[in-house]
Amino acid sequence: MRVVLTQPKTKANDQSNVRQIGRLLHKAGFVGDAHDAIVLPELVGEGATADEYLRDVSALAREFGCHVIGGSYFVTERDAIINRGVVVNADGEIIAQYSKANPYGAERVVSDAKGQGGVSFRIGDVECFAAICADFFHLETFQGLRTRPEILFVPAFTVSRKSSPIMARARWRHAMIARAFEQAAFVAVSDWAHPVTGYGRYPSSGVAGLAHPDPSEPSDLLKLVGRRQVGIFDIDLEACRLLRADQRARGFEIARVREMQ
Repeated sequence: MRVVLTQPKTKANDQSNVRQIGRLLHKAGFVGDAHDAIVLPELVGEGATADEYLRDVSALAREFGCHVIGGSYFVTERDAIINRGVVVNADGEIIAQYSKANPYGAERVVSDAKGQGGVSFRIGDVECFAAICADFFHLETFQGLRTRPEILFVPAFTVSRKSSPIMARARWRHAMIARAFEQAAFVAVSDWAHPVTGYGRYPSSGVAGLAHPDPSEPSDLLKLVGRRQVGIFDIDLEACRLLRADQRARGFEIARVREMQ
C-alpha cells in the first residue's frame, strides 16, 4: 500500500484545485492501485459547489484507480456552514464522510458549526481513520473508536498567525510523531505549502508528511514532503502490526481496549 501526500504551492485560478493536484500527480509519475490512497488538503474544494467538489474528487479517484481522502469544502446544511470531506474508492464511489468538529481560529467567522468529527473506514484489510486539521489535536477525536486505525489521514490547512511557520511546523511534527506511537498507527498529513493563505488570510505552514509508529531508525520517525508538492510513501503495515502485538504482550494497551469496549 502507498499513501500519496499533497502540498500544493498555489491555489488554482479559475479552475479546480482538485484537477490541479491531478496534474501534479501526473508530473510526479504516480500510477495508482486500488489499495493506494491520495490525501488532499483541507478546503481543497473551497468555493466549489457540493456537486463540483464531489465530481472532481470522484474523477480523481477513477483517473488514478485508487482511494482518495478528499480534503474538505464548506457546505451549508440547515443554515449552518460545515467543513466537510468525503472518502471515495477507486471507482469514485463515496464510502465515508467526515466533518470538522472543532472549527479553528478565523474559520469560526465562516463556520462555527460543529461537524460529526472523524470517520473510520477500510481500504482492503487496512483500518483507516480520517479527521480534519485541528481535530487531530483533540484527544476526544480518538476516544471511543470501535476499531483501532492503522493509518490516520489528516487533511490540513495549517494556518499560523506568526510571521514564520517554524513554530507551527515544530508543533505539528512533534504531535505527528507522538500520535503515531500513541495510536500505533501511521499518521499521514496533507497540507498547503507556505505561504498559501487560507481563511482569515493567514498563511499555511506546510507540514505534509508521514509519521511512522515504530521505525528501525530515528530518522524515519517522520518523512516530510518538504519542498515538493507530492510525496509518495510506502506503508509498512507489518511494522505497525508487530508494534501492536508487542504492546498487547506488555499490557500497554489494556486501558485503551477497555475504553473502546
